[in-house]
Amino acid sequence: MEAKAPLLYYATLYARGTLLPPKKPKAPPVLSLPELGGEVPLTRKRLPPKTRKALAKVLAAHPEGLEVGAHLWPKTKEGRLDLARFQLPRFSQDPARWEGVYGRFFALGIPQAWEEVAGYLVLEIRPNPQGLLPKPFPLEVLVPKELRPKVAPPGEGLALRAQGRVVSGLLVVEELEALPPPPTRAEGPTPPQEGPASPPESDLHQGQKGP
Repeated sequence: MEAKAPLLYYATLYARGTLLPPKKPKAPPVLSLPELGGEVPLTRKRLPPKTRKALAKVLAAHPEGLEVGAHLWPKTKEGRLDLARFQLPRFSQDPARWEGVYGRFFALGIPQAWEEVAGYLVLEIRPNPQGLLPKPFPLEVLVPKELRPKVAPPGEGLALRAQGRVVSGLLVVEELEALPPPPTRAEGPTPPQEGPASPPESDLHQGQKGP
């Protein structure tokens, strides 16, 4: 029997967007995300080296901009998406590549705060043992009333795997599962542009609404 891949911490969001050149000298390129209501400034720390090189080639070939599929590492602030702090680990010049998961997010973290009445849950996304995330970060999601009994409260020693959809700047959970926590790495010297892992392919397939 084939061994299962170990669980990893991750926080990923997929969106359709447009890569655009800098608007003025010394400004960074941007990723316009109209469906998420804003732009991601593509500074050096928002891009891994390979993605940075690919971006330069794309903008040289398409100075007017290019529609792409974006695989993003999301961040939140005060319960809502914080696009200015997003990272872009990779993009596809074929926007159809992630067609089934655009507007969806996938996360696995440790519950850190839980407001049951309001449904606000804070997941801590931790560094994986062989990963490059420099330190844990919080991800805030909104849990609908029907899923709140599935939330493992902070301190119970469980992780939560969540997936759902972006609604008006909120990460609204549609599926939730409690799991044993993955192993974590306490600390380590890492490049600032690196981030968490990606969800397993099985999660992406479960999240697809189309064929």
